[in-house]
Amino acid sequence: MGCTASKPSGPIIRQLFEKNSSTYTYVVACPSTKECCLIDPVLVTVERDLEFIKKAGYTLKYCLNTHVHADHITGSGTIITKNPTVKSVISEASKARANRKVKDGEEI
Repeated sequence: MGCTASKPSGPIIRQLFEKNSSTYTYVVACPSTKECCLIDPVLVTVERDLEFIKKAGYTLKYCLNTHVHADHITGSGTIITKNPTVKSVISEASKARANRKVKDGEEI
């Protein structure tokens, strides 16, 4: 995401929970650029997550999936359908489809 803050500070991280599947989703945002990524979005909470991002004043840039799991992949797909500027990201090793595939140690 290329976060460059004028003051030394780390990213803003918010953990979100979906109780029926016991799944955690994370919003990681840059405090200076207000760009964020959504890690492991869950299909049933897409609207909640997008509303949180909007209220926080963030711009969603990426949906990162840490693993291939149906509700994450379809969550990312739903978000991209609603906002085509968002890009999906997953490990190249997963063999899953995404806008961007990353290798171990690669930064986005």
